[in-house]
Amino acid sequence: MHIPGHIKNRLLQDKLENLIKHAKDNEKKHEQCETFGFEIIDADSPTELRYLLLSRLRARFQLQEVVLCLIDQHYDIERVFLSHEEKSRINYEDRLLVLNPAKDSECIVSLNKTSVTGMKAIKKYHWMIARLKNRNHFKSAVYLPLMRGKRIIGALLLLSYDENRFPDGVGTFFLQKVSTMSAVAIENCLNQQRLKEISYQDVLTQVYNRRYFDLRLKDEIARSLRCGDDLVCMFLDVDYFKRINDTYGHQTGDDVLVRVANQIKNQVRVCDIVARYGGEEFVVVLPSTPLQAAQEIAERLRQGICADSHRYQEKEFQVSISIGMANLKGLDKIQQRSKQDYETIGANLLSRADEALYQSKEGGRNRVTVFVASETEL
Repeated sequence: MHIPGHIKNRLLQDKLENLIKHAKDNEKKHEQCETFGFEIIDADSPTELRYLLLSRLRARFQLQEVVLCLIDQHYDIERVFLSHEEKSRINYEDRLLVLNPAKDSECIVSLNKTSVTGMKAIKKYHWMIARLKNRNHFKSAVYLPLMRGKRIIGALLLLSYDENRFPDGVGTFFLQKVSTMSAVAIENCLNQQRLKEISYQDVLTQVYNRRYFDLRLKDEIARSLRCGDDLVCMFLDVDYFKRINDTYGHQTGDDVLVRVANQIKNQVRVCDIVARYGGEEFVVVLPSTPLQAAQEIAERLRQGICADSHRYQEKEFQVSISIGMANLKGLDKIQQRSKQDYETIGANLLSRADEALYQSKEGGRNRVTVFVASETEL
């Protein structure tokens, strides 16, 4: 079929205009992705980075929702990425998923190292949107892995109500650049927060200091109340520590404190909080722990410290500890009176554990005592 020359010219002109328009659209997308990428790289706090990834990204690219999931290889992401901000936990709990390698291995294994688009992404990663109220309205999505080298640290899921937004098999070159820069920004942010935590460590024993403990206690109380979990607080005091210093010297006393701190850390989990509260006194918080299990931990710890031998010159000696403990679920009436004042709840919990510690000392030391409320407190 012969096509007149002027029609050929018109078709070529249309094709050229479409190519130019496509090129300009790509250039605009490229600039948009570059700008956003530098914004997240420059984020100077977890608060800013969370906002950029979970709120700003959605608005910038006209998405209905963004979900971020992170693999918690060091069991600290929830703490360092959400810091001590209870409001942030509530605001982002549906869209920020922290995967525990022990509990969420099936989800972690399912994370592709390459992008997935369309309804396929929604079907495969339905667990990422399970908490979203509008989950049934999404018509297309793009799954973007967060890669550091060959290692996957998490994923972004970008969701739309428009079925044509992310069709199956369509390339996501520009968004992959965003995911690459997001991975860098997240890892940098986590590492910076971990470095900050060093300032919260006691110089001698390398457990946390009291300042950090006070921050974390409120945070853990808030989480426990929200989840309906129990939480146990233990005070531990090295018996007759002044006598150790006077007999063997302060250097030996310091060595004893370091050994005791290490034994405490060896008996508890990574998610538990161990801090030096002052002098020879330590405090431990055990989240999501029944009182009976906490008693068993405390007893193992007491026995282990008693069995350990210390040496000063040619002499060997043993030390013992006294332990007092109290649990959050024993504070029911105080909780109601405080109206979710986590600082007041924490103060009451510590006061009870301290009273139990006093009872251990009065009862002859080298023992574990659980606080028992009087009838007026029940």
